[in-house]
Amino acid sequence: MEFKYSAAPHLRQKLSTTAIMMHLTIGLLIVYAFGLFNAYRLGMDYLVNAIVLMVTSIVVAMVTEALWALAHKENVIKYISHSFGWVTAIILTLMVPVNLEPYAIGVATFIAIFFAKLVFGGFGQNVFNPAAVGRAIIFASFAGSISADLVTTATPTTTIASSGWMLAGENLTAFLGDFGGLGGLLLGTYNGAIGETSTLLILVVGIYLAWREVIDWRVPVTYLGVIFLGSLIVGLSHGAGIEYAIFSVATGGAAFGAVFMLTDPVTNPNTRTGRIVFAALAAIFTMLIRYMANLPEGVLYSILLANIFTPVIDKIFDGKQVLFEKKLVYASIGSVLVSVLAVGLMGLSLTPAESYRSINVPSGTTMAIDGDYGDYRAELVEQDGNTYTISVRGFGLIDPDGIASSSGHTYDRNVFTITVDPNTNTITDFEFTTFGDTVGFGDECMEDNFLGQFIDAGLDSEVNCVSGATYTSESAIAAAKLALNGGVAYDKGGEIALSDDLSTYRAELTDNGDGSYHVTVRGFGLVDPDGIASSSGHTYARNEFDITISDGAVVSVDFSTFGDTVGFGDKCQDEAYLESYVGKTLNDSADLISGATYTSESVAAAVQAALSAAE
Repeated sequence: MEFKYSAAPHLRQKLSTTAIMMHLTIGLLIVYAFGLFNAYRLGMDYLVNAIVLMVTSIVVAMVTEALWALAHKENVIKYISHSFGWVTAIILTLMVPVNLEPYAIGVATFIAIFFAKLVFGGFGQNVFNPAAVGRAIIFASFAGSISADLVTTATPTTTIASSGWMLAGENLTAFLGDFGGLGGLLLGTYNGAIGETSTLLILVVGIYLAWREVIDWRVPVTYLGVIFLGSLIVGLSHGAGIEYAIFSVATGGAAFGAVFMLTDPVTNPNTRTGRIVFAALAAIFTMLIRYMANLPEGVLYSILLANIFTPVIDKIFDGKQVLFEKKLVYASIGSVLVSVLAVGLMGLSLTPAESYRSINVPSGTTMAIDGDYGDYRAELVEQDGNTYTISVRGFGLIDPDGIASSSGHTYDRNVFTITVDPNTNTITDFEFTTFGDTVGFGDECMEDNFLGQFIDAGLDSEVNCVSGATYTSESAIAAAKLALNGGVAYDKGGEIALSDDLSTYRAELTDNGDGSYHVTVRGFGLVDPDGIASSSGHTYARNEFDITISDGAVVSVDFSTFGDTVGFGDKCQDEAYLESYVGKTLNDSADLISGATYTSESVAAAVQAALSAAE
């Protein structure tokens, strides 16, 4: 007969395993109820998705374990009731954002249950926390699996991570204000994972579970204590104070991880001292990832890393616990102090951000569609009748404050499909077809309540910007303006007939003999009717064009050399403007660009000369 034993201590547990898991389930469902409330605040679709995610995860967990039981010829009901797979499913659901696609959590749940639990022998035999493994899978493989119909704003961790994890003074105050201050962070009235936002509620549930001896209170106290004290040192050293320490504990799922994941009796050490060392080590990993890694949050991976050290910690602290009680107390205190010091030293390398761009704009802020959106460089991609496909730069490509370069995001142009009623010159349909901007900020502009503002809007209309997504909002407005301008990416300043007298510009033409012409003309700086150019400080030269004519009509216009007013006349080099000449004859009129009348007329003079030479 083979005898199996484990190292001391051998402690009697008042509650059965089933009772422990029932208490834990109830605690998790209380947190989930608050998560449903938060989802409902965003809208009914979010609430429905939060419920679908939970149902999907639980069903996948139960089916996976049932099939495992059948494969091993065990009683399915008995196996499931003693494997507690629903606990893993609930924890995993509470760790994901409310706008996650259900298929992603389904795949992650299967991997968590099958590969992180069942393959190791089932309940009580796994090395890593299964829910943490499932969430890591979502991070690694399903980071983009966000419903296009459900978008949320930035979380506190992603926001402060873009500022290098250190804000102080007025910048810290402004940052905290974006999320309701410390009170809002503790209550959880902001967007985040379904069950990780309300620190106060999680701690209340944790106190109850500790009182019922469902969890070991030493683990969350040590973990959160090290983060708080270490962050306090960091905050004081950079002028951020205790607010920074409170924020560090109240954000990023620290409380949730401390209460519901680090306390997992299967994956943490057997001894009390070992658990304290384990929790302190996890706290160091959390802050190391926050401060040094290219990740906005460190709780998840710190738990998995700490799980690796559980066997080593058990080996160090097993044996005669009572005999070495005093030494073990010293070891516990020493590990906490060393961990606090380590976090403090890591934080000393941080540099407070010089500025903080608030993610919120004042309530009711509006932008006129017929405003100046030149920085967004709206371009007509395709036109099908009165429907325009338009690409525009967003925040990540404009990057006025240098924030985007350190955010870790990959940016592209935003693309919109817009239909205009030609009779009223108002928008009848507005779609955000490709999102290339800041995830967590700009994607809220894909919601119907924002896009719906453009329906029936004209050039004289105004649009409310999305709070926290000003640049993406303006990129959409820039696209709307281009569509309402008939796909012409310039501000019209009137028209000029190509048959008008433009001799002032003294066009000089070279005929290439193949229907193409090289034309040079004077621009504003050389015409200079009001004497402004002489005092402007600019150096002027003749504008040069390469123009192709066929059958008395313009085929192409290329602005080959610009010698006019930088900042004004260079608007006439815009490709869309030059293309507006294609197909024109001497009987047609051409657009003038507002603010660049003389350069516009120089273009018209060059085209006129080429058309006249081709007759």
